[in-house]
Amino acid sequence: MKAKQPFTLTPSGMFAQPAALQAQARFQQAWALHQGGQLPQALQLYEQVIQAQPRHFDALHLAGVISLQLGHADKAVDLITRALKIDRDSVSALNNRGAAYMELRQYDLALLNYNKAISLDPKAPKSYNNRGNTLGKLNRLEEALQDFDKAIELDPSYFSAYNNRATVLSDLLRYDEARASLKKAIELNPESVDAHWNLGMLLLRLGEFEQGWLESEWRLKRPQALGLKDSYAAPMWTGAEPLTGKTVLVCSEQGLGDTIQFCRYAPLLAGMGARVVFEVQPALMDLLRHLPSVELIAQGSEPPAYDLYCPLMSLPMLLKTDLGNMPPPPDVIRVEPAQLAHWQGLLGEKRKPRVGLVWSGNASHVDDYKRSIPNASHVDDYKRSIPLQTFVSILDDDIEWISLHKDVRASDQAVLRAHPAIRHFGAEQKVFTDAAAICEGLDVVIAVDTSLAHLAATMGKPTWMLLARSADWRWLQARQDNPWYPSLKLYRQSTPGNWVDVLQAVRADLKQLFGQPV
Repeated sequence: MKAKQPFTLTPSGMFAQPAALQAQARFQQAWALHQGGQLPQALQLYEQVIQAQPRHFDALHLAGVISLQLGHADKAVDLITRALKIDRDSVSALNNRGAAYMELRQYDLALLNYNKAISLDPKAPKSYNNRGNTLGKLNRLEEALQDFDKAIELDPSYFSAYNNRATVLSDLLRYDEARASLKKAIELNPESVDAHWNLGMLLLRLGEFEQGWLESEWRLKRPQALGLKDSYAAPMWTGAEPLTGKTVLVCSEQGLGDTIQFCRYAPLLAGMGARVVFEVQPALMDLLRHLPSVELIAQGSEPPAYDLYCPLMSLPMLLKTDLGNMPPPPDVIRVEPAQLAHWQGLLGEKRKPRVGLVWSGNASHVDDYKRSIPNASHVDDYKRSIPLQTFVSILDDDIEWISLHKDVRASDQAVLRAHPAIRHFGAEQKVFTDAAAICEGLDVVIAVDTSLAHLAATMGKPTWMLLARSADWRWLQARQDNPWYPSLKLYRQSTPGNWVDVLQAVRADLKQLFGQPV
């Protein structure tokens, strides 16, 4: 779902006093720059207007809008709040302050702004769309759906409302309706990357791989957001060109987990006769150095001459992957004996079953593809991560608990200190293979959907993954196993946002696995 949709507006504040004419002329210059997309220059002029006329509503409001567009949501809230002190009933300003609170993930405050905007103008479809997004973040899905329906009732051609409505329908597992909503969105906006991508993810989640892969190719229209270049020195491989004697540059994209999962495809091109140069994130160079039949280079380095290139996530489509022919995880992760011995020394003698824990992902992660396509709508980090205070309900004195985290978010640090039963080695982890070395000594890894879960599952370690109600496409639907990883066991929320049942099931399975009374 789109986290923000600032209103556009025409400046309304005009000065009556001659002393303000110079400031007003500067404001008009700023507005022209703003309309022309020259945001930093416009912001500078708006700020000059504010310095001269501290109660200039439009300058305050639009400076806040630009601050939000430039990624400074805190500043946006401050500026728009100052504007609202001048005109507290501005629907546009309320919507834009709501959008800033959304960026700050202060969803309750965003909701207050959208509620007031709707009370002032109950026929503005954008306000309902924005409030629907906020309600979705709060797992109030039925209410969110009502708002998107209202937005569409007010504006039957409202593309964003159809697109966002599909996300809520997917979260409610109402996939046929979600598909219909996305098809309507695409009918309204055939070139929308977001809508095509969302449709692709929905189809892949349902196991409809052929069309799902095709729709997912729309992501390539925003290469920089994927970590890809705008252009390459050779054509993209389409699957039709023979590879014998050719050098192919395979380019990692998106997150570390994606590269760990899909690195299995690069050696397949070597089996087709190609010399494969595999460009991976620098953090994974050490971890994947034993991937067979490929030459690894780090993203950002200069590749050797190549004849063709291919984004990594296009290979499943080009090699016609479906549920029946997924390549297995590669036997790629090796821990050097000295490194393994070092970690065995740190962990000490094993006297109990050892279980690895991963309770949260990257705090900057907003959804499984928003890191790649801004405003795409999938599983947000707040959905996939579990507060450590909730996670500790599975702790048991008969198990040795090992944190696999290198970094722990600030909100969990006090909880971690209060539970010394969880052994944490963040300061000792220097490279990704340190996590692999820890995994070598574990009996089970319990993890939310993160790159560490991909690491453990690639190693063949029994990995229990805890999933949100509407999980990422790769985990499919209504199954506990997963064809991408034979060692993976999935635990799914029964209702959105409810981790209690998931953790109770994990605790019962741990007791059964280690021979304890349930």
